Amino acid sequence: MQARRARVTDADYSYKPFDDTRSLFIHIPKCAGVSVCRALYGNLAGGHTTLDQYLEAFEPRLIERYFKFTIVRNPWDRLVSAYFFLQAGGFGDRDAQWFDRELRGYADFDDFVKRWLSPANIWKWHHFKPQHHFMRDKRRKIDLDFIGLFENLAEDFAYIARRVGVPATLRSTNPSRHRDYRDYYSDETREIVAMVYAEDIALLGYDFDNANLADQLAAR
Repeated sequence: MQARRARVTDADYSYKPFDDTRSLFIHIPKCAGVSVCRALYGNLAGGHTTLDQYLEAFEPRLIERYFKFTIVRNPWDRLVSAYFFLQAGGFGDRDAQWFDRELRGYADFDDFVKRWLSPANIWKWHHFKPQHHFMRDKRRKIDLDFIGLFENLAEDFAYIARRVGVPATLRSTNPSRHRDYRDYYSDETREIVAMVYAEDIALLGYDFDNANLADQLAAR
């Protein structure tokens, strides 16, 4: 049995680094966000708070001046990462207990996708919520200054660090342990994910095997 990760406490979170750097990071689960937060801010900053929630918490006249950014990821890849991360215990007791209660009964990833993944079920836990949920304000507008790509992470993080003004190096601090995500899919499960995460796929320009990465970069 794999060891579960250390419990996360309130001390790991703080909005202060956002004020200090005049920046705002929208941390979408399983998109390298823990590594980004640790490197830039020294803690987990605001956690998985959505853009709309930040707009409620900060004074609008201040947040407008902040450099607002996020990192997004291929939905097929992100789903594999989320599943195996939670299977290994997640980020503390709440993740582990939720997986045990909700997903432990499925035989493997293939079974999980076929019998659990649906447009309704993905709202049950933040690791499965669609990426656009974290990025939109209440008018469904995405008012961000930069959207980095997990598939172009080294270059995009270097740009972000320069904009934030922090001489940081990115390290992988919260990885999931699994093979290449494409190994886990059949034609059937690939299409299920395409249906469930259709809005993310259309909005962010992804295809299954990242063949159009150059087009995504050119479109920014």
